[in-house]
Amino acid sequence: MARRAAFCLAVLAFLAGPSASAHAETPKPRAASASICADQYLLALADPEQIASLSWQATGPLSTFAEEAAAYPSNRGGAEEFLDANVEILILNSHGSMELRRIMGQFDVEMVVIATTTITFDEIAQSVRDVAAKLDQTARGEALIADMQARLARIDPQVVEEDAGPSVTYFRPEGGGAGAGTFVDTALRHAGFRNLQADLGNTGWGRVPLEQLVLTPPDGLVTSFFDTAHKGVNARFSSHSLFTRLSAEKPVMPVPGRYWTCAGPMLIDAVESLAAQRREHFGGGHD
Repeated sequence: MARRAAFCLAVLAFLAGPSASAHAETPKPRAASASICADQYLLALADPEQIASLSWQATGPLSTFAEEAAAYPSNRGGAEEFLDANVEILILNSHGSMELRRIMGQFDVEMVVIATTTITFDEIAQSVRDVAAKLDQTARGEALIADMQARLARIDPQVVEEDAGPSVTYFRPEGGGAGAGTFVDTALRHAGFRNLQADLGNTGWGRVPLEQLVLTPPDGLVTSFFDTAHKGVNARFSSHSLFTRLSAEKPVMPVPGRYWTCAGPMLIDAVESLAAQRREHFGGGHD
């Protein structure tokens, strides 16, 4: 009986062969990501069978898709790992290893480089399109962009456009901040805040001069990564007398670090979190 069933299946396969092959879809390319930022793009856009591996950070606390990432192999960023997995597309950050890019290029592996200088949602949308095109997932990319844009539009536009919201200062555990020209500044302004560090002329990711905050105190504090930082670093900064005093006097608005490990599609989560906390602490506007 089993032999007869096998024979029948073989006959059907033979008869259907030419027609089936003519209509079969071309397999989508296998891809891997070499950084936590690249992981977020790959997990958001690829079919499960397309994902060869993710960076070793993909299941950590700074990953938006940590639970989903557990289903896939991890890599340490070595060329041999990607070649052994027959990777066709490699997604990585622009500050990633040039040696890795050189080696992968020699083996005709296509690379999608995500710019670490990205700071606006338009630039994020372009990165989504670039990755989606390489993965043969254009429709999924456009859907992700449309969702991001719709969520931005729901945040009170008048508060954002007038740029007259409450002032805030952003703190990381080691005392670092974010001035103009950063994606944190972008998120703060889209959420209806004024970034005091940018207003004072600070650019980039420099440290926050605490003494300056005595002269120009913000209306509130935005903190991030305190829950994932090394406890020694965390304790040194959070125990500073000025920071302690500001934290007691002003609203403290924490944002999960996984929302803005880089300027990726998940930055909209940071904006929504900030906008909700703005309404809670300062009132005005709704989405």
